[in-house]
Amino acid sequence: MTQTLEPTDTLAQQVEASVADAPPDHSLGHQQLRFVRTIALSVGIQGPVAGVIVGPAVLAGIVGGAGALAYLLGLVAMAFVAYAFVIFSRSFNTAGSVYAFNGAALGPTYGFVSAWILLLVYVAFAGGVYASTADLSQTLLASFGIHVGWVLLALAGFGLTMVFAYRSIRLSTIVIFVCEGVAVLLLGIVGVVVLVKGGYHHHALSTSPFKLHGLALGVLGLGVVNAFSAFSGFEGAATLGEESKRTTRTIPAAIAWSLVGSAAIYIFFTWIANNAYPSAGALAAAPAPFVHLATVNVGSAMGTAVNIAGVISAFGAQLACINAANRLVFALGRDVAGGTRPSRNFFTRTHPRFASPIGALVITGTASVAALLAFGFEATPIRALTIILEFGAYLIIVAYLLTVVAAIAWVWRNGRRPVPMVVLGVGVVVLGYVLYDTFYPIPPAPYDWVALAAGASVLLGTAVALVPGVRTHLAASPLLRATRRAPIGTVALAAEG
Repeated sequence: MTQTLEPTDTLAQQVEASVADAPPDHSLGHQQLRFVRTIALSVGIQGPVAGVIVGPAVLAGIVGGAGALAYLLGLVAMAFVAYAFVIFSRSFNTAGSVYAFNGAALGPTYGFVSAWILLLVYVAFAGGVYASTADLSQTLLASFGIHVGWVLLALAGFGLTMVFAYRSIRLSTIVIFVCEGVAVLLLGIVGVVVLVKGGYHHHALSTSPFKLHGLALGVLGLGVVNAFSAFSGFEGAATLGEESKRTTRTIPAAIAWSLVGSAAIYIFFTWIANNAYPSAGALAAAPAPFVHLATVNVGSAMGTAVNIAGVISAFGAQLACINAANRLVFALGRDVAGGTRPSRNFFTRTHPRFASPIGALVITGTASVAALLAFGFEATPIRALTIILEFGAYLIIVAYLLTVVAAIAWVWRNGRRPVPMVVLGVGVVVLGYVLYDTFYPIPPAPYDWVALAAGASVLLGTAVALVPGVRTHLAASPLLRATRRAPIGTVALAAEG
């Protein structure tokens, strides 16, 4: 009996067939990840526990007592980006993520530049989180009277990340899932105790953190931009497009739920932190609010446990970033450097047993540790991670905007459904505002130089895409050719499904 295929399934099968003929030592392990392992990568990149341990203090310094409101509005803004990724991923998926999505909609050069930018984001995030892990580890070790230089701790985290990334993605993703799960559990215990004890002067259940308090909308906008960057990474599951099961269902669900889940953690615990401190100024002055709250409300042992939770969450984040970056390098290398002899393509070399992209790992590992060591002269890891992560944060806004624009083109090409067109159009406006609010006025030093470096990186990626040999290979991509055969109606069904 002949099986009837939905339009989305037909396109997904066409795309899968376009990348299925690689030799075993140049191929990822197909259809080996279920939903939990797939969503783990997205949540891991976001690292919500590591972020929320210090995030409420940072946000309080920007928006005062309206931290939970800023995160809530940040979720709304990010939802437009997630919608674009869901539209694409319900149609087809590959390891290339935005390379295939945006390239299918607006051409191979557009797709390459989009993936180049996102690749730099993941590499920068990994390098910054090495420093973040070192910072949390230093605090943890100091509580036991042990003092180690932060660069050495960061390099130790880098080395451990390389070991796990070298192994099977099944192992990496379950490690990420366990790391974040344990961290959420420990942080949750502290949150419940603070609520039971009533917070500051029994204001634990106050809705004050969701109010403006006379805050200027421009200042609130800065807080939303900060929240926006905190949620970044939810799209990471799309890089598992060749390794997840039932990708057109699993990956869209992972993208959507990772954003909602991480945002819920940020909103909930920021609400608790705002109500547990006597003022927004006191919260802003706390170096690690939840370590302090754990120590005061539960005991020093719980304060140490929360610190450990931050370390393991940060480790999960750096491992997730490297895994996502590896798959982008793998996908770009397959098209740009594949040529007629794929067996000689270093970019797509995979482990014969683990099917992990070990050639790409050499590239991303080297680049991420170079980003770290470039700021190894800084006296504290906080300074290093702030600069490195800011570089990635600037770039990811551009990558998201490019993807939402591409999604509009994709919907226009495939049915011109009014609801997706309107939603994505609003998304472009929202992202345009975020981009404007980020770069105008020009950030103060040293972030002006960081912004300049981000802009130069985009121009470099564009220049690479326009190299004649690269353009030829991109134009001949079997993957992008398969997406051009998308049947009319695919996006309409995907968006409504």
